[in-house]
Amino acid sequence: MNTFFNPQTIAVYGISTKPGNTPRIILENCLRWGYRGRIFGINPATQETVVSGIRVYRSAADLPVLPDLAILLIPARYVVTAVEDCGQAGIRRLAIQAGGFNEAGEEGRQRATELLAAARKYQIRFVGPNGLTLANTTNGLCLPFVPSFPVAQGGFSMITQSGGLGLFLWNLLEDEQVGMAKFVSIGNKLDLDEVDFLEYLGQDSETTVIGLYLESITNGRRLISLAQQIDKPIVIYKANTTAAGRRAAMSHTAALDNDDDMCDAAFERAGIIRIDHLQDFVTTAKAFALPPMRGPRIMAMSPAGGLAVTMADICEQQGFTFADPGEDVYRELTEIANAGIISPGNPLDMGDIYRIDKFPAIFSRMLASDQVDGAVFVSQWPRMPKDGTDVFTAMFNTDIFLETTGAIRSAAKPLAMVLYGHGPALATKKQELAIPIFDGPEEALVALKRQMTYYAHKAEGSFIPTPVKDLDPSAAHSWLHHRHGDIGEEILELLEQYGLPGPRNGVAATAAEAAQIATTIGYPVVMKVISPEALHKSEAGGVLTGIASAAEVHHGFARIGDNLKNYRHNARWHGVRIAAMAGDGHDFFIGGLRDRAFGPVVVFGLGGIHIEIFRDVQRVLCPSSEREILMKLQRLRAWPILTGARGGLAIDPAVLVDAILRVCHLLVDCPRIEELDLNPVRLLPDARLMVLDARMRLQQT
Repeated sequence: MNTFFNPQTIAVYGISTKPGNTPRIILENCLRWGYRGRIFGINPATQETVVSGIRVYRSAADLPVLPDLAILLIPARYVVTAVEDCGQAGIRRLAIQAGGFNEAGEEGRQRATELLAAARKYQIRFVGPNGLTLANTTNGLCLPFVPSFPVAQGGFSMITQSGGLGLFLWNLLEDEQVGMAKFVSIGNKLDLDEVDFLEYLGQDSETTVIGLYLESITNGRRLISLAQQIDKPIVIYKANTTAAGRRAAMSHTAALDNDDDMCDAAFERAGIIRIDHLQDFVTTAKAFALPPMRGPRIMAMSPAGGLAVTMADICEQQGFTFADPGEDVYRELTEIANAGIISPGNPLDMGDIYRIDKFPAIFSRMLASDQVDGAVFVSQWPRMPKDGTDVFTAMFNTDIFLETTGAIRSAAKPLAMVLYGHGPALATKKQELAIPIFDGPEEALVALKRQMTYYAHKAEGSFIPTPVKDLDPSAAHSWLHHRHGDIGEEILELLEQYGLPGPRNGVAATAAEAAQIATTIGYPVVMKVISPEALHKSEAGGVLTGIASAAEVHHGFARIGDNLKNYRHNARWHGVRIAAMAGDGHDFFIGGLRDRAFGPVVVFGLGGIHIEIFRDVQRVLCPSSEREILMKLQRLRAWPILTGARGGLAIDPAVLVDAILRVCHLLVDCPRIEELDLNPVRLLPDARLMVLDARMRLQQT
């Protein structure tokens, strides 16, 4: 992977002196950026031998040295021929910028297949196609075909499926003095994808923060595994989350959509920071340019009372607590106040302190307190007369930033500086300073919250799934061996093997047999139809409850048969399951599915309308842990119901946590299970749990 970002020699296909020749822009960008490696051109369709001082050859075989990297910005119909040319010459790394592949209909998909085949033939690895590919501020490599001047060096590296969006971010980064390390536009990611480059940037000494713009995630489990290992903030903007986004993405980078809730669950597991606005790439990078905020205790300060009140609201919304630096600190502030009419507190209204040169000392004192984890300061940098003699002109012409930077570095705690004021003056000030300046209190505090959450997640250590000892995967595989397709509640037998009990039950093929089983179990009982065509039993009239005698069993057996025939006249009838009536309790739903990007996932929530109408559910990737499951349960809006709200029935959550954990292991142990639906799962007052009904879908063998 290092060859892509640090090639000693590159070859650019298709360059010429013709007006509008875009490969020549790549060459000129590298020259402007100061790339010092050797550069060659390749163009079999020209007689030119020199373009912009660069020697041009007709094929890769004619080059005087073997390039580390070749760049292909040529019509799609010629790309496979160029790949063959590279492969035969021994070039093994390509940046393919040409479009017209799997984003461009059936003909494009055929070209994509041919491209992959040619690359595999010669063991070539490539980035693209249909992307701007690579840039490295350290060595001056700049392959995008849009004219570009060098951008500031720094620690932010970007992986993006959209090249144009990446260039848009370059401008934002530079305006806010967030320097860039490396950039890769992966386009259709036919070969190398975001995970390959994430792995590289995770080890890159020049990268401190990694940003990703993704329209699709194809290898989610590896992405999450890598993110858990990388000791750097990873910030993701996941697009393609709406119907309109999906339509645009398919024609843009041929991106398939992902389940958005699944992405949230996966990112949280890995400690990935998910953002909702493109500007947040910049604001989050600015937050990580500050020292870590190790706790929620914040000091909010401003010389404007209204801004102090505004910050109070935002701080509480973001989950910060207001720090109390102590009476001694407030007493010191009182001594330097002018009028003495504003009582010091938190948020701190500094409108009574006209000596702005005293502000850095206040910042230092606040940050030094053991009771403060970080701070935010909101003020203004207006355009003022330079020769004014009044107190306000002097105040706003006083530069406090050097000392403020010292206070931040000395305390090793963050102080988010927010300034309003004259645009050009602020822009100049941002370029001069060694600390970031935020554009508003919302931006600053949300960014600090992301930073704090990231460090808290890292402090928890690596995610460790909770094992369960009394499981028998071999017995489960044996049970599943001869089964396929959709299966009804006979899977209760399988669930029993994983410690998920159901009520006492039996299967009857005749009414007499049903009555005998019911008598053995004890009345009242439930009767349920068994039919491959009636997995949704209630819809088929196949569930009867409260059956209290043998006569009712006989009558119910006939009724279920008639209902099934009316529901679907050719439905197969395999009999009736007789089960003991479960006692009162809370009904829960536990479902499982196999996501194409993230693998097995368990979904759970309180049953009934909470699932069907309110969509009150949570998700965990499999395998999970007791801690993670309990945390997700407590996020359910229905959680107070389980804890006995308004004098209701309280349930020990440990029983439910254990059941969800067992379902997680079942999905991991049995990859043939595509979908699983346990509903209802009844939680009983005596700390027991029963699976009352279930169904699943298996992959075909």
